[in-house]
Amino acid sequence: MSPRARVIAIVATAAAVAAGVAVGVTVATRSDVSRPAGKPPPFAADPTAPPELARQVREALRAWPTGTARRLRILAERYPHSALVRLELGLALAFAGQNADAASAWRDAERAQPDSPSAVRAADLRHPGTPPGLPPFVPTFTRPRTEAQAHLLRGVAFQQALRPVSAERGFEAAVRAAPDDPEALTAAAVGRYDKENPAAAFSRLGPLARRFPHAQTVRFHLGLLLIYFGDLPRARRELALAQADGPRTRLGRRAETLLRAGRKR
Repeated sequence: MSPRARVIAIVATAAAVAAGVAVGVTVATRSDVSRPAGKPPPFAADPTAPPELARQVREALRAWPTGTARRLRILAERYPHSALVRLELGLALAFAGQNADAASAWRDAERAQPDSPSAVRAADLRHPGTPPGLPPFVPTFTRPRTEAQAHLLRGVAFQQALRPVSAERGFEAAVRAAPDDPEALTAAAVGRYDKENPAAAFSRLGPLARRFPHAQTVRFHLGLLLIYFGDLPRARRELALAQADGPRTRLGRRAETLLRAGRKR
């Protein structure tokens, strides 16, 4: 796959997650972009961006290759809190072979508007050796029966929309409603996962495995986070423990799916 195609694939995969497509376990890879491309960088729609701003970004992309980066830099100054502009600026710079500047633009996207799909996609592009997106929290239920469960499902919906900050707030609200519930505590830990600082999640989830040694949700999500972290041997061990705690439960079946996928690697 060409470098340009790999960049497009990462953006497209993140968009698919936003549409609710199940998250897989294949580790995304991408070689460095090192030469200009004939076609402009892809436009990655972001519902958090104002329509007028999205229109201006599209116009900048249509100026490829001569005027795109300049127009996007102007938009970045005009809209200092827009992750979309900085994501697209990074793509334009990467397509032009300016990889260091591209990475800087993507880092700026994450800082400018962290609660946005563009920030999540920027993190994907800065960490090409990890699965796209962020680890999803998988609830053990389908219909909420408690206040905490209602908060959990709201957090899941925000995760699917690639709104990690809002998702984390929903999970923390679940903890406030049920402070001793291992599922709410697990969701709050998962919601803190950051590719730049994975310890923010592991530092919470690890102690939960000791506090709730037979909570399937803890083991399952610990295994899932280890996949994103890249420690596949430990991930398999945790997922095997999760499956053993209940092979026919919702999480038990998910764990088996991930284990089968790992055996095919």
